[in-house]
Amino acid sequence: MKRWMGWGALSVVLAALILLPWLALDDAPAVEPPAQFRRADLAWIKSLFEKHDPRGQTPDVVQSIQLDESELNRLLNYAVELRRVSGIAAELTPGLATLTATLSVPASPFGRYLNVTAELADAPDGIRIRGLQLGSLPLPGTLADWAARLANRWLRRDNTYAALVDAFIRIRFDENQATLDYRWNPELLTRLERKSVRLLIAPDDQARMLAYAGQLDTLLKSRPHGSTVPLVSIMGPLFDYAQQSGNDAREENRAALTALAAYLGGISLPRLLEDNGRSIRRAPRVLLSLHGRRDFAEHFVISAALAANGGSRLANAIGLMKEEEDAGKGSGFSFTDLANDRAGARLGERATGDDAARMLQLLARARNDTDLLPDFRDLPEFMPRTEFDRRFGPVGGARYQRMIERIDARLAAHPLTR
Repeated sequence: MKRWMGWGALSVVLAALILLPWLALDDAPAVEPPAQFRRADLAWIKSLFEKHDPRGQTPDVVQSIQLDESELNRLLNYAVELRRVSGIAAELTPGLATLTATLSVPASPFGRYLNVTAELADAPDGIRIRGLQLGSLPLPGTLADWAARLANRWLRRDNTYAALVDAFIRIRFDENQATLDYRWNPELLTRLERKSVRLLIAPDDQARMLAYAGQLDTLLKSRPHGSTVPLVSIMGPLFDYAQQSGNDAREENRAALTALAAYLGGISLPRLLEDNGRSIRRAPRVLLSLHGRRDFAEHFVISAALAANGGSRLANAIGLMKEEEDAGKGSGFSFTDLANDRAGARLGERATGDDAARMLQLLARARNDTDLLPDFRDLPEFMPRTEFDRRFGPVGGARYQRMIERIDARLAAHPLTR
């Protein structure tokens, strides 16, 4: 009898293991992947963050952010771009938000997609999960809500998480609109930056980035404070150090480019990953240049790091958006900067792709600026909006596209970016 009971229990478990994936997985996505992420989307998100930048908020004063349904979905699509979720969308009604996400899963007989739908109800004491469904498998809302609250109590043991949750006072859902009320503590931003990096970057990758930050400091400490040195004089030895490690070229290239971009961006990786001080910022003690221009080095390296960590399409979009902003109110539209952005994006993509080992060798052997990228100083730059529109506008038009093709042709002939 015990043997039959054992076989019966095993049969039930096996049936559940087959039935649950069959119910949860689907052949088609519930949410289609978003359309190509455009520079206008990025510009809108950037303006949203600038408007609600915590560093400009009065401490401990309640602030509100209001987003309609299309704006919320636009923001969610940005999350898709960064996190590589297949698709995500929200539908807002009074008191309720229905959030649907599609995740791609490894191919199986049960389906290629996991579609998750959650009904979130606003309440004075926070968000309640009213319903949850995985594919065709409905789960009791009370069970999901209980699990979420239990997880929240467990997560509140982390001081950063608790401070972040306490900063959000309430979320309200109305017809086609969501409103977030929050109270900001200035020190929370630095704590969030540190916590995000520690959660999103594996310990081995953190150690690798710190090693390159230390190597970079060694290469620069003999240079006079405030001086400007060619980027290649640092980049060559830095990637020679990477080559000597004998580790996976993709990971070494990504870590080296990230450390270099952090330095140029004024971020101290040791302060970010190891310290608990009030700031992670540190102005570069030595400036780096490319073809005699500091801005070229910044565009090239930061775009390369963006592409190495998130894809070249996003890096190109950021570069173009920056140039459009400059044309309207900054130093003017510069095809030189845009070319360096595109060169960096290509480098970052190749340095972390199938050609990573060859890229590592080429970077380690670089001895002059032209070993890194072509000299684009002959391209038009510093054009105000009116001049750009007269000569090349609009963005995406025939004259503009001819300039992009000219840039790409020169990149295609260069060993690092072809």
